[in-house]
Amino acid sequence: MPAAAPQTTWVDGHGAINPRAFKQAMRAVAGSVAVLASEHDMIGLCGITATAVCSFSAEPPSLLACVNRSSTFAAAIREGVAFSVNLPAGDQEDVARAFGGMTKAKGVARFSSGSWVRGESGAPLLVGARAMFECRVAEIIVRASHMIVIGIVSGVALDRADRSPVFYAHGRFLTVGDAN
Repeated sequence: MPAAAPQTTWVDGHGAINPRAFKQAMRAVAGSVAVLASEHDMIGLCGITATAVCSFSAEPPSLLACVNRSSTFAAAIREGVAFSVNLPAGDQEDVARAFGGMTKAKGVARFSSGSWVRGESGAPLLVGARAMFECRVAEIIVRASHMIVIGIVSGVALDRADRSPVFYAHGRFLTVGDAN
């Protein structure tokens, strides 16, 4: 006998999906973790942890990142400053936590997690990350609570690409064994 269909009580009387239920369901999607960082003259150093980051095109090399509009990072890159996309290695989960707001560190204090250097664009780069991309903003598309940022990649560095990545699923960070 087939199993019963899961009960869904997530739709309100107007046919709209409950945002909380949507967020809970999306927690089942495992996403690769990236730490985005920038520096703005007035705002200073800022950054976030994101899972909605992917390649956009190879010619020109570009990527796409979805960023909450209310974040300090969003305010900085709206001004067109350079930013970095850093893919932390499995032993850099503490950096992902700090930039994900899971510690007491706020603003520039988040940069005390991990070791950071400036790239050629001036964007902060996470030393020891699996890969680091330096980007400039090509386009920003605003939709609802988020911005879709298309960044043209101006530089790439591979430090520990063979190391295990950090993923986020079910409300927690996960790592797998080394890729070697």
